[in-house]
Amino acid sequence: MDCLAKDFYFIKLTKDQLPELLEFYLYEIYEHFNFTDYTSEFAENELAHLMEEDLSFFKNSIYYVLREHRTDKIVASIKTTYWDRVTTLPIQKLFSINPNAMSLSDRRHFWHIGRFVVSRSVPRYRISILKKLLFNAFYPVHAMEKGVIFAECDRKVMNTLLRMGIRSAVLGQSIDYICSDTVPIYINSEWLNTFIT
Repeated sequence: MDCLAKDFYFIKLTKDQLPELLEFYLYEIYEHFNFTDYTSEFAENELAHLMEEDLSFFKNSIYYVLREHRTDKIVASIKTTYWDRVTTLPIQKLFSINPNAMSLSDRRHFWHIGRFVVSRSVPRYRISILKKLLFNAFYPVHAMEKGVIFAECDRKVMNTLLRMGIRSAVLGQSIDYICSDTVPIYINSEWLNTFIT
């Protein structure tokens, strides 16, 4: 991590920095999946949708971003949201899954993880960055216990989580969302024990 600290720094995002984050997030995903067949109008509509979504969750969210010291550009991000069980989650809109209708009587805290992306421009530190972002995002969920996380997760990321000892359960069929084979999942907080400890 010392080598990482020479080139990058972690920081919490402020509300006025949301447009910068969402632009990074969207275009990084486009690049990752080699998606070039889009118009500026298409991208602007996607950004407007993401902004509307994030503004509705911002007060209950913490965004962790990694910035490059030299340029101050965002090169990685993740968001943890404490869900009020009222605001509509992406999993409800995209997959028609209603977490409130699920049998979760033993769960006391409800969370959503999103905006998880690491730039391809930092391959040297990619695994260290990935682990640090996940630790930051998962720690409050793990600390409060008896929680559940909902997420719309790229299938490859889901497999990466499993290799790191983070189990997840699939809630439905995958869809193509922002170029990614996206799966609706949940993670119980106790499934994070191995990774956090």
